[in-house]
Parts: sequence; C-alpha cells; structure tokens
Amino acid sequence: MNRHARIVKLGLDKNPKHATQLLNDYISSETPNSLTHAYKLFNQVPSKDTVLWSSLISAYTRSNKSEAALHLFTQMTHQTQQPNHFIYATIAKACAASTKTHTQFGKTIHTHVIQLGFLPNYVVVGTSLLDMYSKWGFVDCSLKLFDEMGQRNLVTWNAMIDGCVQNGMEVQGLELFYRMKCREFLVPDEFSIATALVGCGWSRDLVLGKQLHSYLIVTGIELNCGNAVCNMYFQCGEVSCAEKVLSELKENIVSKLMRIRGYVVNQKYHDAMKYVSFQSNVATIFEVDHTVIVPILTCCAKLSLLNVGRQIHGLFVTMIGLHDLLEEDGIIIGSALINMYCKCGSAADARKVFDSWFLEEHVAIANSMISGYLFNGMVEEASSLFDSMVERDVVTWTSMISGYVQNDMPQHGLELLARMYAREDRFSIEGNCYTFVAGIEACSHLTDQERGKQIHAKIIRSVMCCCTYDVVIGTSLVDMYSKFGSLRYAQIVFSLILEKNVYSYTSIILGYAINGEGSRALKIFQEMTAMGIEPNEVTFVSVLAACSHCGLVGQGLHYFTLMWEKYGMVPREDHYTCLVDMLGRFGMTEEAWDLLEEIGHREMSNGFSSGTVWSALLGACWLHGNMEMGRRVARHLLEKNQNVSATYVTISNVYAAAGM
Repeated sequence: MNRHARIVKLGLDKNPKHATQLLNDYISSETPNSLTHAYKLFNQVPSKDTVLWSSLISAYTRSNKSEAALHLFTQMTHQTQQPNHFIYATIAKACAASTKTHTQFGKTIHTHVIQLGFLPNYVVVGTSLLDMYSKWGFVDCSLKLFDEMGQRNLVTWNAMIDGCVQNGMEVQGLELFYRMKCREFLVPDEFSIATALVGCGWSRDLVLGKQLHSYLIVTGIELNCGNAVCNMYFQCGEVSCAEKVLSELKENIVSKLMRIRGYVVNQKYHDAMKYVSFQSNVATIFEVDHTVIVPILTCCAKLSLLNVGRQIHGLFVTMIGLHDLLEEDGIIIGSALINMYCKCGSAADARKVFDSWFLEEHVAIANSMISGYLFNGMVEEASSLFDSMVERDVVTWTSMISGYVQNDMPQHGLELLARMYAREDRFSIEGNCYTFVAGIEACSHLTDQERGKQIHAKIIRSVMCCCTYDVVIGTSLVDMYSKFGSLRYAQIVFSLILEKNVYSYTSIILGYAINGEGSRALKIFQEMTAMGIEPNEVTFVSVLAACSHCGLVGQGLHYFTLMWEKYGMVPREDHYTCLVDMLGRFGMTEEAWDLLEEIGHREMSNGFSSGTVWSALLGACWLHGNMEMGRRVARHLLEKNQNVSATYVTISNVYAAAGM
C-alpha cells in the first residue's frame, strides 16, 4: 500500500493513530491475508490505544473469528487496558457467534458492563447482550435484560423480537411487535416486518400476516420483503397467495428455493418437483443452499421416486460431500437420505449411507435407520441395530416400541417399555409423551385394560399430567378406553384435554359410535363445529359410523351430503362403506344398490376399488336373508375379481339364511 510505505518511511507506523489507519486499510481491502497483515501490524505497535484494540477485535468479530476476538480481548485486559463500551458490545457479539461454548465468558462480560455503568447509558451494549442470550437460547435472560434497559431503540426492539421468534416464542415476539408499534410509537423497518412475518408464519397467524402485507404495500417496500411475505403465506397454508406474491417478484434461484420449500410444507410434492431440473438448476440450487436437498428428498420419499433420489444423492456427493458439511447439517441430510431410501423401499441403500459415511456414532442417524427398518417390516434388523447402539435417547426407545406395535408385535413393545424404565438397565431413561402413546397403542391392540391403566397411572404421576392432558396423550387415552368399552373413562380424559383439536374430537366421536352411543357422538360433533374446529375426512367416517350403528339413517344421509356440500370433501371408500352399511342394516338394500350403481363410474377417479363397499352390501343381504340381491352383488364382485374367497363364504351364508 502506498500510504503504508509513506507512513513507514516517516517512522509513523509505531504511532497508534497512524497504525489504526493502516490497520483499517488492511481490513477494508478484504484480501485473503488482510487480517494476518493487520495482526502483524498490530503487534508492531509498542503502545496500543483503545481505538487500535477496538479496530482489530471488531474485524475478527465481523469475519466470524470469534475465538480470535475473545483471545484478543483477554490479552487487552491482561495488559491493564480498560475496554470501552463499544468493545464490550463487540465482544458480546463474538460470544453470541460462538454458540454456547463461551456462556460463562459472556456472563462475565455482562457483570463487568453492570459494574462499569455501561448498561443504562449505552443502548448498543444492552442490545448486544440481549442478542447474545437469545442466540444461546436463553430467552428468559434476554427478556429480563430487555425490561431492565433504561434506553431502547428500534435495533433493540428488533433484536428482542427476533430472539423470541427464532427460539419458538412466536406469540411473545408478535406481542412485542405490537408494543413497539402501538405503545412506543416506533416505526418498524424492513427487518422488523420481515421478523414479524416469520413469527406469523410459524404461529399460523394469517390475520396479522395479511395486515403486515398490506402495510408493506402501502409503504411501498413490499418488494424488499417479498420473500418474507411469500414464506409467511406458505407457512399459513395459503399457497395461492404465496404464488401470487412470487409472480410479482423477479424469478431467480432464491424464488425457486422458496417454491420448493413452500410446496413441500404444504404437501404439494408434484409441484415442488417441477422446479427441480437436472438439466438446468439442481447444481446451482445446491451451490446457493445445500440444505434444500432435504425438502427435495422428502418429495422423492413421498412420491416413491427412488431413481430420482439416487441421482440427487449422487449429484450432492459430487458437489458438496457429507464430510465437508457442518456436523448439524450432516446429521440432517444423512437422516433425510436414509428416510428417502427406506420410504422408497430400499433399506439396503439406506444402510450403505449409514455405513459409508461413518454415521453410526450419531444417535439421530441411527434412529432414522431404525425407523426405516421398521417401516419396511425389518424388525430383526431394527432390533439388532438397537441392541448394538452404545448410546440411546428417548427417540430411539420410542421408535422401537412404536415399531413393534406397527408390525403387529405389541407384546414386544410393552416388554421394551418396561425395560426402558427398569433401573437395572444402564440405558434406562424417562419417556416422553410419544413413548406413552406407543405404550397406550400396544395396550389397545392387546385389549389389555389392566396394563393400559398402569400406563395411565404412570402418566398421571409424571410431570406431563397435572390436572389436564396434552392433546397427543389425551387423544390416545380416549381411543384406548373407547376400545375397551370404558366410555366413562374416555369422557373424563376427553374433558381434561387442555387444547382439543380435530383429532381428539374425532377420537371421542368414534368411541361413542363403536359403543352404540350414536346420538351422543353427533352431539359432540355439533359441539366441535360450534367451537370453530373443522372436521376432516376421518371425522366424517366416525359420524357416519355412529349413524350406521344406531339406525340414524336420515341424519347419516344429511352428514354425507354436508361433507361434500359444505366442506368440499370428496367421499372416499370408507365413507361409502359406512353409508352402504347404514342403509343395509335397515333393509334398504335397493337404495344401497342404486347408490353403488350411481358411483360406479367414479370408482377409478376417486382412487378406490369399491370391493369393500360391495362386500358391505353383500353382508346386509346376508343379515336380511335377501337372496336375490345377494346373488346380484356376488356376481358383481366375482366379475370384478374382488374379495373372491370372502364373497363365496358370504353368499353361502345368504343361502343358509334363506333356508337353502
């Protein structure tokens, strides 16, 4: 540098003021060795002032060299130099960037700041500290510090809102946004709005999200926050709104990434894959954001695109390679690959990923492999891997217990649950709500009421249940007691579920239905809709089953019509089966026949074979001894080659019922 040569020639490079100018020149040049040259120059200055120290510490922090910044700060304090408020703010940022490896160092910085009186007078110091705590996940500490700060500016509010949103406290973050705008009368900037939009997306607050979108349009900064608006709509399930926003933005690789992730979140896997092209953009996508491989692999898994998944895998390894990733990214992507191969029916390929990338030491990866084996019915392989693990977490145990239940081995699941809590087992561990759900499902399969009650008692004794039930556990208990015929217990549990949803309501409706309490089931359905909870397809199966079991034909037809007229649901095979069963139970076999004839041309388009539906009508013919109708139904089933063996058995029963 010319200035460097002149300063050295004049012998001024040892002067802190001129050295600081040179140091800033090196830093601003952004050459590969700029920080090395800056540090060399720094060491040549015999008497360093605070500004010189501050310049180099800031440079290390901005370059994500947190360890070097912290080391330099320690060196400064050992030389009896007193850091100023700006240096403390910078060091807090360095601590934040080092995640949780320097929590004690950061807390010590906080103590010094209080002792020096910087906190009430310098807002930049308080803002950096609360951001540090938020980055570590200590949001309570951030909020406490935020409340204690004598001065706050827009940057402070933004940092606190972002801290809440990034740590899963979206509601609190949005409440702070309201306070900032409506009580403090601060005008939000683009960062404020973008952060609030993230909170709206994660909390599914579509009303506020639309209000923020309108604000952006009015203020003319919509395009600057277009990606945040689009992401909010995708997270809230408003795909058409997201697409409209994207259509107004310039198409680029970032918008393609946004579409892929958004479509996958909304289970529109075919739409997502339209933006994955091997000929043009997959390589570019990986260069911009390699983690997008996870939603792409999800699409492959959901659509059973094994060959496409293999190509994605090969391209990714060629370009990126798992060994070059951060450990956290490697675990996430390795798990996604294993999941994709297993969901596509190739557990062997999944095992190659597991073995070749030396992932067995990571519990999360081993859990994915166990789940994959169990998904493919390979229980022995899953059990062998489970037994070989040197470390297990609650997900490991829960996956194995649930896998036993899913593979019709509920007794093994209960034995493993008992082993999980056994004190003599060195791997013994406390379960979570999903562990209990797996145990409850095992008891339901075995109709083991006694052990079901024991698990229920364990739940009550645990910290998970204090007068009320989590919706996941509560719904499972309702289902279990309903299958046991213990409606009283099912109703008590249901009434204690804190935040009921469509699944908990559906469970209790079905419980009353299968136990002959149809009127009560319909009353609860009405209560659910009055609460603003929309039913799903399974809810209507339960409602139709209630009408069928209790002879509520008129109401059954009403709810069947309501399903597609009001809620826009296309009836599935199980809906038609319930409807035909309901008509058939009361001798309305001709009406049932007419219904099936009417829907016959829609069978293929609606995705069901109708064998179960016609078999339900055949069963009704047996119940009422209707030989003529039974013969017609049996002929139809045999012509379609559906349920052949069961059809012969049922038609023989029809003849027997008719005395033939």
